Amino acid sequence: MQDYKKQFQRRFKDLEKDIRKSLKSLQKIDAPHSVVFSKKQLLFGGAVLGAVIIIFSTILILHAFKQKIYDVSFLGKVKIEEEFNSMSNMDATGGNEIKSFETNSAELKFFFYKIKQGESVYTLAKKLGVSMDTLISLNSMENAHSLEEGKRIIVPNLQGILYNVKKGDNLESIAKKYKINLEDVLDANDLQESEISKAEVNEGDIIFLPGAQLSDAERAKILGYLFVKPLRGRFTSGFGVRMDPFYGSAGYHPGVDISAPIGTTVKAAKEGRVVYAGWYGGYGKCIIIKHKFGYETIYGHLSSIGVKKDYWISVGQYIGRVGSTGRSTGAHLHFEVRKFGRPINPLRLAGLAKAQRRWY
Repeated sequence: MQDYKKQFQRRFKDLEKDIRKSLKSLQKIDAPHSVVFSKKQLLFGGAVLGAVIIIFSTILILHAFKQKIYDVSFLGKVKIEEEFNSMSNMDATGGNEIKSFETNSAELKFFFYKIKQGESVYTLAKKLGVSMDTLISLNSMENAHSLEEGKRIIVPNLQGILYNVKKGDNLESIAKKYKINLEDVLDANDLQESEISKAEVNEGDIIFLPGAQLSDAERAKILGYLFVKPLRGRFTSGFGVRMDPFYGSAGYHPGVDISAPIGTTVKAAKEGRVVYAGWYGGYGKCIIIKHKFGYETIYGHLSSIGVKKDYWISVGQYIGRVGSTGRSTGAHLHFEVRKFGRPINPLRLAGLAKAQRRWY
């Protein structure tokens, strides 16, 4: 590893020599002794000299910042270096420049891409040859649907995600968790083989996991598709064809039933606007909430309703209580999810999968 401290000291001495040499050259200039500078000229000259000193100082500080090795991850150093270089590269790269990267190389490299009008995470992933997970993770996207035109995003030559090391983690356990090759993790993060023997990597370190993917819940949250369970209870009936509890014949059940005591709090499964709150035929006391991307959630057989039509509801917010109103055989919540008016199985959506055994 280079000794950046000695390198900086040597460069500083070279610059100091140049300044002294320039001052000696100025002193040798044969200026007439009768020249008298006015106060204004002296002030102007001082200002110029001060500006020169500030410029030289700034160059030295920036150079020192660029050369100094900080105790951060490999990716952090790359980010610092790229941000420094971007001061002289305001246009960024994009388009076909991705072809210049060795996509089959284990060495992790980056370039910056400037977002154009109308581009989305999906179109960017397809255009740049990386996964949506990779773009989302490396750019810490909290909402993948609000990409700002002109903003620069970082793009790697490898598929993968960033991982924030937690207490007790080690390289082997991380690789095993994400089902990736340990050697690839070492290569991508410029780590030595001997570091495998360490019991723990440092908590808070950020490493790149080549080939890893976000969990369904993480991806759904960022893409805006994440739901939360409206309550915890006993799972009593699933989605689709089932035996009708009233007639004993096969019937279609457009949602799921979760048994819970009367009065149990029911929460909104996702943020949205209440489009219906009241009695709804066989659903009894019912709430319907409209969400983004064509989704609606329906909460039936409630004992009480705690919201009104046109209310804006946050995810997890209280909206009512479990009951047995309408066409019901006992206290439970009938929960439906519809997309563009068509019922879909809630258990297949991120955040709504059934818990172990008979619990939801």
